Amino acid sequence: MTIPNHQLRAIEELRRNSQTSAEALALLDKLHEKRRDSQYVTYWEPTAQQAVAIKRFTGDKKVFGVIGGNRSGKTELGTFIAVAWALGKKFFEDEPAWEHVKDLPIPEKPNIIWIVGLDFSVVQNVIWREKLRQGRNHPAFLPKDPDLVKVRDGDFQVHFANGSAIYCKSADSGREKFQGASVDLVWIDEECEVDVFDECFQRTVDCSGKLLVTLTPLTDISSGVRTPWVFDLYEAHKRGQTDLEFVQLSVLDNPFVPEEEKTRLLAKWTGHPEERARLYGEFIRRAGLVYNMWDPARHMVKPFRIPDGWRRIVSIDPAATGVTAVLWAAIDGASNVILYREYYEKGEVVSEHAKSILVRNAGDPVDIWLIDPKWGTQRNAETHKSNSQLYREAGIPVRLAPVGEDFGLNASLEYVNATVTPGSRHPKLYVFNDLDKFRWEIEHYVWGMFQRGEMKGLSKERPMKRDDHLCNAFQYLCTLRPKSKAGGAGTLSDEQMRHEAFLNSYTTPMPGPLSIVETVSEWPR
Repeated sequence: MTIPNHQLRAIEELRRNSQTSAEALALLDKLHEKRRDSQYVTYWEPTAQQAVAIKRFTGDKKVFGVIGGNRSGKTELGTFIAVAWALGKKFFEDEPAWEHVKDLPIPEKPNIIWIVGLDFSVVQNVIWREKLRQGRNHPAFLPKDPDLVKVRDGDFQVHFANGSAIYCKSADSGREKFQGASVDLVWIDEECEVDVFDECFQRTVDCSGKLLVTLTPLTDISSGVRTPWVFDLYEAHKRGQTDLEFVQLSVLDNPFVPEEEKTRLLAKWTGHPEERARLYGEFIRRAGLVYNMWDPARHMVKPFRIPDGWRRIVSIDPAATGVTAVLWAAIDGASNVILYREYYEKGEVVSEHAKSILVRNAGDPVDIWLIDPKWGTQRNAETHKSNSQLYREAGIPVRLAPVGEDFGLNASLEYVNATVTPGSRHPKLYVFNDLDKFRWEIEHYVWGMFQRGEMKGLSKERPMKRDDHLCNAFQYLCTLRPKSKAGGAGTLSDEQMRHEAFLNSYTTPMPGPLSIVETVSEWPR
């Protein structure tokens, strides 16, 4: 049974009355404790860092991220916000927790709230049992008044008397389970795959809803998720995107964690690669960037008209069902590579991609069309023609890129590094600043890392295969080490003529070390 606010105020008045007997005071304390246990959410008192964090969840924020180490209080904070969203602000008036609710951007009830855990076990044992229903180190956050809430334990649902509802969902059930509804608040606890986040985001659009994300930041650009969307949001927040907010919580600042446990945590994680994430809630990069010399301020330039006399190369990284990515490059008089156009589409057959690429080319006089040699030599199951032949028949005279063991990785690194290396005589790389897809890829292109065993967390010697389509196209064209076009009068040397013939023919292989072969089995591995 819930004690109304006016009765609670009367109880407090009796407590202050010096004539009240000790027995009566003990009874009052028992009633007060019973109410606190029944409606813990109205008595919740945040830690100092939680109180600072909750003040930064303002109405102009679409996504509010709370990143913290283990046991830093981030899940507790998320639970409080979710339940407060369902109960509404009026429920907290004259309550101890009013100070922490009054400035939250909670809309007028009723509200629909989704709570998303990584899997069924997390939803059942952590969010539902430990936080909402039973409590562990504190009473349950859900009020225990049956007239106030109707709980469906089997479905992990809570229906409130004011019309609000909380639905707990498992991220591993797939994006299809997150479609169709209109949701006022989505709380995602720990990082799920981006397709689930995208669906949750869409559910909040028509009602101007919010997204709350709580996690330990172990999943950065080199993480196991296919797309590190939380890290991308965090970087966008650091760059000044105003509808995003991120706060950090440290387990070492949580007063409810015993000091001896904090000492043990320090001993365990100090010097470990995950120290900053586990203890302080900071993003870490467990595997390094491949192009760690990339600097947008020095590599990216404003678009300009490509002079007619410059050599032009188009490099294609194709796919049968995934993304087909294309880069256009111009080679200036100093043999520098300038990337000036990109194409990034999926879901089309070769003939449709070829049409779109030619439209995107806009009639530019292309000297060389390159294609991934491995994919280009594979044969189509229906026509039994090689994929490169299909592109040629569609009007694009592709040739196989002359890649080596690393498929052009080291050659591309030389171009990137030369741009920022003073006095370098190697040709440089410049990129038009409207090539957003290429910039995103090169800034997220990381070395793979070992996922298990003694070398867990250490870098491998090859990049991670994820979102690397334009990077691969860039690497193919760098293997040519293309030179500027020979201009003016005069006679070309034999070596120059051989090089010109090599660059301008997709049927005649160049003799010697740069010779092109036509079957994938002949490529060095």
